Amino acid sequence: MERVTIVSRTDLARRTRHIVDRVRRGDTVLVESYGEEQIVLVDILDYRIMRAVAAYHALSPHSSPVSDPETEPSGLTEAELLENEPQVRWNRVIAAYLDGQINLGRAASLLGLSRFELDDRFRRLDVPRRTGSETLEEARSEIEAMLPESEV
Repeated sequence: MERVTIVSRTDLARRTRHIVDRVRRGDTVLVESYGEEQIVLVDILDYRIMRAVAAYHALSPHSSPVSDPETEPSGLTEAELLENEPQVRWNRVIAAYLDGQINLGRAASLLGLSRFELDDRFRRLDVPRRTGSETLEEARSEIEAMLPESEV
């Protein structure tokens, strides 16, 4: 994470709105009391990403296009994500991306973000990123994921 701001509990109480706005813009705020670290405030999307990455790394080793180039990506559909709690949805999408089942554009689309916002968050949070399309089909898929539904 790049931007970490340290504030006291008193400062948090006095400037709550300002501090929350900073967190929503991507800053991480560490709250101290008498020099002792108490809590960390992060944006909800960053929180969901960090939890999803942690859940992914807790999975048993498995075959995926990233770990085994012979494995074909299976993708992930909107229908596979219905009726999931928000964090479960994030976990499934991030796992599919980290496994190489979907590309960054598709992951962003399934999470309701732009490809650029998700890429920026991954960069800030040190989430492994796959940049550039490896095949022509993947490049087309990236373009389709970025276009509005009416243009596809």
